[in-house]
Amino acid sequence: MNQLSLTINQQAVTAEPGTSILEAATAAGIAIPTLCFHKSLHETGSCWMCIVEIKGKNRFVPACDTPVSEGMAIETDNAVISAMRHQNLERIIEEHGGDCMGPCELSCPAGCNIPDFIAAIARHDESEAIDIIKRTIPLPGILGRICPAPCEDECRRHGIDKPVSICALKRYAADREREQPDRFIPEIAPKTGKKVAIIGAGPAGLAASWFLLCKGHAVTIFESAAQAGGMMRYGIPRFRLPEAVIDSDIAPLIDMGLEFRFNTTFGKEVTLETLQKQFDAVFLAIGAQKASKMHITGENEAGVISGIDFLRKTTTGEQPHPGERVIVTGGGNTAIDAARSAMRLAASTVTILYRRSRNEMPANASEIEEALAEGILLIEWAAPTAIRRLNGALEITAITMQPGEPDQSGRRSPIPVEGSEFTIMADTIISAIGQQIDHTVANSAGTGTGKYSELLVNAETLQSVTPWLFAGGDCVTGTDTAIRAVEQGKWAAHGINLFLRGESITAPKATFNSSYGARDEAPKAFYAKAAPAARVAVPELPLENRTKSFNEVVTGYTTEQAHTEALRCLQCRCNAINDCRLRELASRYLPFHAQEKHDHRGFYRAENSTISMEREKCVDCGICVRLLEELDGGIDIAVMAESCPTGALSHPETVF
Repeated sequence: MNQLSLTINQQAVTAEPGTSILEAATAAGIAIPTLCFHKSLHETGSCWMCIVEIKGKNRFVPACDTPVSEGMAIETDNAVISAMRHQNLERIIEEHGGDCMGPCELSCPAGCNIPDFIAAIARHDESEAIDIIKRTIPLPGILGRICPAPCEDECRRHGIDKPVSICALKRYAADREREQPDRFIPEIAPKTGKKVAIIGAGPAGLAASWFLLCKGHAVTIFESAAQAGGMMRYGIPRFRLPEAVIDSDIAPLIDMGLEFRFNTTFGKEVTLETLQKQFDAVFLAIGAQKASKMHITGENEAGVISGIDFLRKTTTGEQPHPGERVIVTGGGNTAIDAARSAMRLAASTVTILYRRSRNEMPANASEIEEALAEGILLIEWAAPTAIRRLNGALEITAITMQPGEPDQSGRRSPIPVEGSEFTIMADTIISAIGQQIDHTVANSAGTGTGKYSELLVNAETLQSVTPWLFAGGDCVTGTDTAIRAVEQGKWAAHGINLFLRGESITAPKATFNSSYGARDEAPKAFYAKAAPAARVAVPELPLENRTKSFNEVVTGYTTEQAHTEALRCLQCRCNAINDCRLRELASRYLPFHAQEKHDHRGFYRAENSTISMEREKCVDCGICVRLLEELDGGIDIAVMAESCPTGALSHPETVF
């Protein structure tokens, strides 16, 4: 049979008569987007996503349903076609509803695939769970213990009972891996010959090294302390984060080839000038480890110590008995950790002064509850005004505060109540009102600094004005959580990898995401799928034994407990997320946004059928109906579900 000659995107192509434009383009290696296309079916061109232009005739036709002809000139993409596809997608998306990703994973700064790792635990596949976790979170044992769990705040089980214990399950997977002789090591690309220096072995530096090593680059971390971990090792007490867990999370990095140079201070033993001569790129992850001052009289008296210094001395075994009476000022995690540590160092009374209410304390709510349960006193609406030494002890004067006008954060600023001063005697006073970036270190960073000594970089790529110099973590954002630092390290590794490859440095492209809405705003039909189930409490040491040692308080789930808790997950993530044609097209042609909510009419299952359908995910492509009609019903149910381009159909193993 004679071949027809045509051009597609100015490329010469031959095809047999009767061949569609889509088939001819595909055979020539030219991709045309489709939504309603299925290779086993006759096409209708109903979705018009495969629209192309026949040049010289000003005709726009669906490629899947238009046969080629001799001399035809086709263009598959231009401004007009893109605009038409954009318009078609908007029409389709307006009627599409449901979650692409679960609210939990959307709220995770590191972007952890939470539903899938929990599903792995539910089927007793802990190795798969740790594989999934470490694709985004290389420090799961640590983060499973200290993360404030923004994911749990957004869990859809809030619409039924209590959120899934996501962090406890992450910790469970990490703890089970720690018991195994062989640790998970990710796939590592061939060596590139490029070398990266990282300053700081905290969460940002360690995370960046993980992702850079995966790309085949050599990484050396310079750390001023004697061991890796940063504030995770020296600022979090062992009853929350045992040293063995830190070492366990860092061990795979060493196996991957990470080199450490300890007791090496940036600006002293190593400088940007020396690093530039030895490395192709530098990432500054120097943290924010300078204690904020209270700016009150007497804060330099003997017996007054910063929360950071107190915790550092405690974790290294250098902190002596703080005396019978300890006062802690502040309401963050450092303040709570210092107070709980003081109790374990045999203080008789420990009192926290905080200038706002308990509900406004930035510390993890669970840690506040633990502290109060252990006998620590909290005086709310109290701010220190002076310290003096009196009869060999310390006397701290505080004033009662009351809520005033809202500040820039939206919180009501505390203002003093005139004449409400009071005093408390103490043997040790711990100041834990915040942390800052050390300006002397920041000034030698070569990036320029902002108002609070933060390093100045591009907010999306973390690249400085010096192309080979990047910075991230607390030294850029200000004091934040470890999970945020991991996110920064991940971003930095992405930018550094592009730089080392000689490519344009851009932030990772956002992916389109449809959503039911906030955590408890899913349709009633969604929540009706699952019955209430009590959250499995995470085992802890008996209260009477906690303050007698620095043994870890939370002991973690057993296998059966983890399995039971994992089964509470509603699996909000769409079962077709990895191969949804609609999402791929929307990510290409539409702005990234969370789709507005639709009324959900239920989850349907035909009589005597094992297949479930969500009408709001259906885009009326007709594939399922045509499969049944053209194949006369002779099709496997699972195959039909997998043929759905949007996940509207679910076969048995994905149905609740």
